[in-house]
Amino acid sequence: MSEKKLMIVAVIAYIMLVFVCWDDSIATSPDGRQILTFWHTYNDQEELVLRDIIKKWEGANPKFTVRPVRIPFDGHKAKLRTALTVGQGPDMARVDWSFVCELARKNSVVDLETLGFENIRRQYLEAPLETAYIDGKYYGIPDQSTCVAMFYNRQMFKDAGLLPEDPNAPVVPQTWEEFIEVGKKLTDKSKDQYAFAMTNTLWWNLPFFNSYGARIVSEDGKKCVIDSDDAVKALEMMASLVSEHKIEAGAWRPGAISPEQGFVNGKYAMVFMGPWNLAKFANAKMDFGVGLIPGGTKGTSTNVGGTDVVIFKGTKYAAECYDFLTFFTSAENQKDWCSKLNQLPINLGAYDLVSFEDPHLMMFMEQMKHAGPNPVVKDYSLLEDLVNPEVEAVLSGQKTAREALGAAQKKVQERLIDF
Repeated sequence: MSEKKLMIVAVIAYIMLVFVCWDDSIATSPDGRQILTFWHTYNDQEELVLRDIIKKWEGANPKFTVRPVRIPFDGHKAKLRTALTVGQGPDMARVDWSFVCELARKNSVVDLETLGFENIRRQYLEAPLETAYIDGKYYGIPDQSTCVAMFYNRQMFKDAGLLPEDPNAPVVPQTWEEFIEVGKKLTDKSKDQYAFAMTNTLWWNLPFFNSYGARIVSEDGKKCVIDSDDAVKALEMMASLVSEHKIEAGAWRPGAISPEQGFVNGKYAMVFMGPWNLAKFANAKMDFGVGLIPGGTKGTSTNVGGTDVVIFKGTKYAAECYDFLTFFTSAENQKDWCSKLNQLPINLGAYDLVSFEDPHLMMFMEQMKHAGPNPVVKDYSLLEDLVNPEVEAVLSGQKTAREALGAAQKKVQERLIDF
């Protein structure tokens, strides 16, 4: 059987599975409550906390019950697309932040401002919330968010005489200019040791662009502005770390040691990394710290990762779904969620309620306050595919920053925005 025929059979089988497993006639629970179905991608530990929160919400809403249905994160977009196509989608779901734009543009999810979201939207961190702001409306609520900060090897800093005597003083330089000067002291090519290593994908490079106030897409989503003067300055500074100052390891080159591995091996003194690697680095018995990313003309900044929760237009109970999701992401429930799971709050009210024993997590909480907006487009993976080669051309010395970003702007405008 040909590959095309196998694909058709697989799609038909999945659609049949959806129909078999999803019985629309079962709309109420055994105790007579109306079921609200919530598709999610949480892990085992997260789901336990989720179910506790569901019980609390059900205590105040005796006519309804929330049925959590776990689906794999990998492939959740395809599963939702298929389910929605055949009219078998859930009432609400947790989705990757980059998927909300597609759902909104396909008219699949509810505009939350019709449910009163304007009254509470200022409770949430601005940058994570902006991932759900499409064409002037909010279509999702951030439920879980993360970012990157600057990890540094304390032993390498100590060996270079760069650890401050004051234990409360920042170790990571506070500006890119200071970063370059410190980087020269941390770089020793004879030992294959470098001050910094970076990954060339747009998401990982957003902290550089954001620290200069450079957007990738205009706020209204109608124009690619990656060729702005601020973006050019950011990329020129990035390239200077490689070509002029020679303090970056070239970890973005094919076949090079990754930033993560080189950091563990003691080859790279500083890397961008997220809180998901705290346990790994601790288990490796590393002496490391976490600091704020150095600032450009607009100060320190970072990117945004994570997920949003959305309500689908096919539900008859949008108001009840909204009530649950806002309860789920409230400051009080965020306190429980973050404290039990060691995750960063997305509700500003939780910042006064959450305190981690791990000082590194506290640093990530501070970094999240300085996150910049992620570019919101209907196909984020295509955006990466269009931009990354142009940035690599600059890092490898084949193009100037202005040439590369000009070319990237035209591609993104033609293929993602005007298309």
